[in-house]
Amino acid sequence: MAASLPDRPLAELSLDDLLDRYRELDLSAGDDEAADDARAEEADRIAAEVLRRDPADRGMWFDRGLVAKWRRDWPAASAHNARSLELVPEDERREEPAAWNLGIAATARRDWATARRAWAAYGIPVGGSGEEPVDDDLGAGAVRLNPPVRYVGQRDLEIDGRVHEPEVVWGLRIDPARIRIASVPTPGSGHRFGDVVLHDGEPQGTRRSDGVEFPVFDEIELWERSPVPTSSVVVRGSEEAVDELQHALDRAGLAVEDWTTGVGVLCRACSDGVVDDHDHHPHDHHPHDHDPHDHDPEADGGRRLGVAEDPEVALRVVHAWLDAAPGRESDDVVVELE
Repeated sequence: MAASLPDRPLAELSLDDLLDRYRELDLSAGDDEAADDARAEEADRIAAEVLRRDPADRGMWFDRGLVAKWRRDWPAASAHNARSLELVPEDERREEPAAWNLGIAATARRDWATARRAWAAYGIPVGGSGEEPVDDDLGAGAVRLNPPVRYVGQRDLEIDGRVHEPEVVWGLRIDPARIRIASVPTPGSGHRFGDVVLHDGEPQGTRRSDGVEFPVFDEIELWERSPVPTSSVVVRGSEEAVDELQHALDRAGLAVEDWTTGVGVLCRACSDGVVDDHDHHPHDHHPHDHDPHDHDPEADGGRRLGVAEDPEVALRVVHAWLDAAPGRESDDVVVELE
């Protein structure tokens, strides 16, 4: 068996031994990053040797593309998945996983012609043509920002040089692999309203909205940074008064999120499962996984609102709200992400 031949060069092993060794590899992430990386490298080396002997093994090309995707090695992911797809008869390519992963890799590289061909092969034609960027409207979707590492070769996503907290937010799907964030993410996530996120195609849990269950996709990388700043303000007043402020902020062209009542803390198992958002609109937050420190309700009953767009406009709206009726209070508007 392959497991009894750990020291022999791969080129000396039979094809059966190579495949046995490959099947014995655990490609789920563990606690030892170096050991995970070693298994990812071993998987890729075995796959390369198998393909040297049998270049028509489309499954092994797909597996090499999968490991490359986990590593965010987009040139390799694109090449390996393209080769895997070429080996699939044209009339069998619908819902072929290699087509989906090719679409992800091509989108990461902004190779729009290849992305369109990949989505069409999978059975999801997208708008536009040629090298024109894809910018469709595929409806609402949910994405897990800064997801946990799940497979060997993966790395925690870094934004501005550091790792941030996981958070599930809502957005608008502009193609099968990207979501434009329509929520106001908490500052602990490192993300902003309007960020475009590249995400995987394998759902990790679901969220419900208006009785509809939506898959939650893991972020792969921040594809395009939004210039929109994130601010927050803690306000005090009746529930009706705070709702009135949120509507006023919305009418002023600002995105607003109630971080006190609209955000909850979930363990990983719950986050990866099914969570009912109590029929919030698909663009609203729902209970999600994040660092609870920044978002606990204020001890004095205040509610913290997250606001996207110009903080000066938010300040004017808050002041007008304060002047409109007695019994209303607010702290300063704080810029969380400039």
